[in-house]
Amino acid sequence: MKTLNLFSIIALFVTLLAVTIEGKCIIVKPELTKETLSYDGKNDLNIYYDKAAINKRRPVVVHVHGGGWCEGSKEKEAYVGEFFQKKGYIAVLIDYTLYPQTENMDDMVEDIYNALQWTVKNISKYGGNVDKISLMGHSAGAHLATLTTVKAALKMKVNGKELEPIQLKNLVSLNGRHKLDEGEELAAGIQELRDLSKNPGLSFLELYADARETLITGKDGFDQSKILKGYEDKSVETLGAKRYFFVECYEDTVDPLGLAEPMMKQLDRVVKNVVVDHKVYHGDHQYILAGIQNGDKEIEQEVLKMVN
Repeated sequence: MKTLNLFSIIALFVTLLAVTIEGKCIIVKPELTKETLSYDGKNDLNIYYDKAAINKRRPVVVHVHGGGWCEGSKEKEAYVGEFFQKKGYIAVLIDYTLYPQTENMDDMVEDIYNALQWTVKNISKYGGNVDKISLMGHSAGAHLATLTTVKAALKMKVNGKELEPIQLKNLVSLNGRHKLDEGEELAAGIQELRDLSKNPGLSFLELYADARETLITGKDGFDQSKILKGYEDKSVETLGAKRYFFVECYEDTVDPLGLAEPMMKQLDRVVKNVVVDHKVYHGDHQYILAGIQNGDKEIEQEVLKMVN
């Protein structure tokens, strides 16, 4: 029998190593990482990803926080990023300019648009699949996310700049305000917030009232359903997302059940290629986010179905 020389032994070792790798016996430990960086020179975003899986092409969820256009942050909803990260997604949580730093809602739209553009151009570096980006927002964040995709898809001008369409897999609106009050209805709502703010623990509602009065009163161009009313039946090929999910809750007193209906109606009427899905749950304004934060398995599965 022949004696193996040194080169034969090395070749055999390499072969066995290759077999081990092919057989997936080597377990790569996840390196769950959070990075914060600027997407436009003034606003930041957080990326939640797995450093050990950057060669994979994982689905991406971009999340826009709520807060009445005047408060909230990506840090306050960090649990959303951590949830998707642990489930094998890349999560991007963004901050955007809020009232009173701006008195123009288009500044918020521009910020979100820039964050989405950054994501499309850069997310592959973090293991993200640019063809599987879902945009999700809660409350005012849901309104702004939808408004941004509508204005981009229709190539509308925002702060003098014509937006370009952004292709998304899904848009998920959680308890969004898709019908903006106007006239006497808006004035009454603002006054109600001011009255409620006088109660102990509710002083923050005064800021909400100021934001609505400044950002919405006498302004136009920020109600998505009203924008679409100006278009003929089936005259728009796509509004950016292949599927729109509208989540509402029966016990929601902040953005009550029914506010998504005008937007859903216009989507069905105007857009050729879109699937509209309406989900209604027994819960309050924070139902989905609280479920994610508290590890409610049923709610987690519902959210994963939407982004899948």
